[in-house]
Amino acid sequence: MVLNWNKSMIPHNKPSLGEEEVQAIRGVMVGSWISQGEKVKEFEDSICKYIGLPSRHGVAVSSGTSAIYLSLRVLGIQKNDEIIFPTYVCSALLNAVDMIGAKPVLIDIEEKDFNLSLSHLKEKVTTKTKAIIVPHIFGVPVNVPEIKELNIPIIEDCAVALGSKVKGIHTGTFGDVTIFSFYATKVITTGQGGMLVSKKGNYVEEARDLIHYDGRREYLPRFNFQMTDIQASIGLVQLSKLESLLENRKKISTSYRDICVKKGWDFQQSLNENFQENWYRFVIKSDQKTVRSLKEHLQNNDIQTSIPIERWELLHNYLNLDTREFKTAELISQCTLSLPIYPDLVKEGNVDKITKALEEFNA
Repeated sequence: MVLNWNKSMIPHNKPSLGEEEVQAIRGVMVGSWISQGEKVKEFEDSICKYIGLPSRHGVAVSSGTSAIYLSLRVLGIQKNDEIIFPTYVCSALLNAVDMIGAKPVLIDIEEKDFNLSLSHLKEKVTTKTKAIIVPHIFGVPVNVPEIKELNIPIIEDCAVALGSKVKGIHTGTFGDVTIFSFYATKVITTGQGGMLVSKKGNYVEEARDLIHYDGRREYLPRFNFQMTDIQASIGLVQLSKLESLLENRKKISTSYRDICVKKGWDFQQSLNENFQENWYRFVIKSDQKTVRSLKEHLQNNDIQTSIPIERWELLHNYLNLDTREFKTAELISQCTLSLPIYPDLVKEGNVDKITKALEEFNA
């Protein structure tokens, strides 16, 4: 990641942190325990309560990636088992599947919401398919109940979907196993960190066993994937702010949507009006020339933007697969631009600056 040292530049993203998080860290530091302890347990149970799961049905871990790997482990995934997931997604999924020795089976996406293509998914299912990883891309919900009809274990990837809902029900409660990420730029942050949750207590307890590796009477490959109380103390404060953070994201998205309508630009949004996205990202979709010109225009106005997933980052290109199978992902990777939508834009007073620059843009 290249750091931007221009102090006048509005960054594409940043965490929303304040004095409350500082005080929470100080409270842990003056105590007698800073590694995994009571704060981690409290954070696990608080996330479970928020999404509607019983207490002790979550395991806080070191990252979203480690949560994906543990999900594969508790589902009993073996070497050469086939795992289906979209090409348009963070490479962490591919890394975790490779780490366990399974076979990645990539599928294309939908043009409107950027989520996995159900028709392509159905084409790829075989007797060797042992799990489907379902990411809610940029917080836009997938119709997971429809995918469950295939009767294949589902890992629900909610790395950026905390607070999103499907017909009023929180994402993260549909899959056999769900993962969250709390990296610095996620919906809430613990700096680094993640969590595995599940309605099935046996999956949770097995994952908990796998992250406590020392002082065990019998040997299994276990890992130091634990979260610390320092991180969890930050997470608890962040979770207490979540509804206001989501409300700010929604306010900003409304301003951007109004401009998109005026300009005739499309943008990523849910395919279903009963699905509620958390506006983790606001991604404009237009022709390639317009997107490039808009990015340059905003840069010249000290506004940093991002191409959400570059063409070279598409997982099928990493694996040198036939691009003709992934036409929509190829298109989306070359005609999209992500605008700043982090919650602190509201209190910083920078939303007006961004909207003014967008309105002034002429392709």
